[in-house]
Amino acid sequence: MALPTLPTLFGIGMLAVGLAVTLVSLRYVWRSSALVRADAVSRVDGVAEGSLVRLSGTVDAAGDTLDAPFSGVDCVALRPSVEERRIGAFLLPTYVTIHDPARSRPFAVRTAHATVPVDAPLRTVALDSTVVATVGPGESPPERIGRYERETEGLPRETPYRPPPSILAPVANALSIGARRYAERRASPGDAVTVVGRVADGRIDPLVVADGPPIRTLLRLSKTSLAGLLVGAAGIALGAGLLLAG
Repeated sequence: MALPTLPTLFGIGMLAVGLAVTLVSLRYVWRSSALVRADAVSRVDGVAEGSLVRLSGTVDAAGDTLDAPFSGVDCVALRPSVEERRIGAFLLPTYVTIHDPARSRPFAVRTAHATVPVDAPLRTVALDSTVVATVGPGESPPERIGRYERETEGLPRETPYRPPPSILAPVANALSIGARRYAERRASPGDAVTVVGRVADGRIDPLVVADGPPIRTLLRLSKTSLAGLLVGAAGIALGAGLLLAG
């Protein structure tokens, strides 16, 4: 029996990777589409267990809240991010995310008819980003941000950026290479949110928590899924082509 050739093995590998990426992306698309598939409700009394619902209202704290690290704002869902200005593809400057954790607490959504408990969101949190500060290379960050950088494990305090030769320094300064941008995605008490999830014991087990209209949020989330589908389709096409050629 002839052993598979290298192109054949590579084709099988690419086909497997393409299928895996496509399936993960389709799963993400399906989860995101819950924004429009769910039934709009203003209360969960009388709604069948396990029903997929969409609830819009105002955030109420249901216990302990989180302290946003850069702004100090109280919140129930939080994703702080640190981005650094670097040279990216095609030598174009871009902000690269180097720190992006997520935390949350149980909360409630107050509507015109009820206050509905919501479990701590562990899945998709689609919130608008608020830039708290931008710090240039060589500048000291605000005290609160500096303390967060010192105390947070895994967040490098020093940038790997090194000053360019003096002849290129004006260009690097003009492009803000090495600058850091500190932003927060957060949902705070009093904010308007839309929660999509399953009804469970009189509360909602959330799939998506967003602070924008369902269609806008779906379009935002679909960008990531579309990129994954394109990568997956390319892998499948390349793998199938190699197998057919072999």
